[in-house]
Amino acid sequence: MLSASGIAAVPASRDMLNAARRTGSGVSAKHIVAIPSWYSTGRGSGGGYFRDQALALQAAGHRVAILAPDIFTHRDLRAGRLSRSDAGRVVVEKDGVDIYRRTARIWMPRLPYRNALSWSLCGLALFAAYVARNGTPDLVHAHSCLHAGVLAALIRARHGVPFVVTEHSTGFAQGRLRWWERDLVRRVIRRADARIAVSPHLALLLEAQFPGAPWAYLPNILGDFFRAPFAGVARGQGGKNSFVFLCAARLSPVKNHALLIDAFADAFAGNAEVRLQLAGDGPLHEQLSRQCAQRGVASQVEFLGALPAEGLRAAMDAADCFALASDVETFGVVVIEAQAAGLPCVCTASGGPDHLIDAVNGRLVPAGDRPALRQALIEMRGRALGYDRARISAEAISRFGREEFCRRFAEIVT
Repeated sequence: MLSASGIAAVPASRDMLNAARRTGSGVSAKHIVAIPSWYSTGRGSGGGYFRDQALALQAAGHRVAILAPDIFTHRDLRAGRLSRSDAGRVVVEKDGVDIYRRTARIWMPRLPYRNALSWSLCGLALFAAYVARNGTPDLVHAHSCLHAGVLAALIRARHGVPFVVTEHSTGFAQGRLRWWERDLVRRVIRRADARIAVSPHLALLLEAQFPGAPWAYLPNILGDFFRAPFAGVARGQGGKNSFVFLCAARLSPVKNHALLIDAFADAFAGNAEVRLQLAGDGPLHEQLSRQCAQRGVASQVEFLGALPAEGLRAAMDAADCFALASDVETFGVVVIEAQAAGLPCVCTASGGPDHLIDAVNGRLVPAGDRPALRQALIEMRGRALGYDRARISAEAISRFGREEFCRRFAEIVT
């Protein structure tokens, strides 16, 4: 079991955080270790925004590294996903920022706290290896309470390093945390020197579910590829009357592609001039393909698969409107990417997008409301050319670019 005393041993101290940051009357560069709760790659949905933040802070003059512990079971070994020789090794990858990885095998049976304990023990060993090579950091930035926040709290208890936690998880909105996970989240929140939520909606949700600790709002960041503003390139494909809706999201239930396809079919089935492109892959691919055929829009819906950043930007440059019908979003990085590319957006009010969409850049409709989504798509088909795409792009880059992120991050941790 994960000991409560391990997390609560050192009291929070804002003075410690300030001392690590300031030299004389100025503000010094900091040595920051970012710890994501999940990190498969910095080039896609498995952790791209963690890397983008690290690169932004590094460009601002900070020393930054990412620590990515991971755990695996005997089932993973049997499936060939890992080899026995992987366990315990520290691997350093160079990806614009240093990525330190270490994996550990789970030996305990499935019990409450097991994964948090195993993941954190793996992370503590990884942190010790990192400190031996690079010295002790000034600050740990944990991405999500489970399990990076647990690890950061243990690092604070053992090494006295202050930490901030940024919450990204949809689990709080979906109400799917187990009792022991809620227990750990409470401890992490209590010990953190600062708490950050990626949307105002998530901040309010966390304050309501875990009273007594305020949450600051700091949105996710645009990746480098979306820093160039929209330059007025003509949109659309196949002639002046064609219109392309683009959705970029993993093909999973929470993204509710089924609702988007139904609303699209309700509005445009049989109209070859209007098309829907779905960028992304996932477990619902075959099911959604069958739905398109059943609704008579198979020839109008194109599955683009998972796209690299360059491919996604090209798809956005060729589209006329971005559409997202998620049930729950904590933020919606792809929404601000679409805006940075100059696209007006139609999104469901699913949490994160609620503060991203206004009359200047698109339409927001209730989550799960098929008639409202259908009507919004129809209206966007007729009005998309009236949006000021250069303005949409400029405002997105101003709000979610590197400089603004680093400025607001410094304000929160000071």
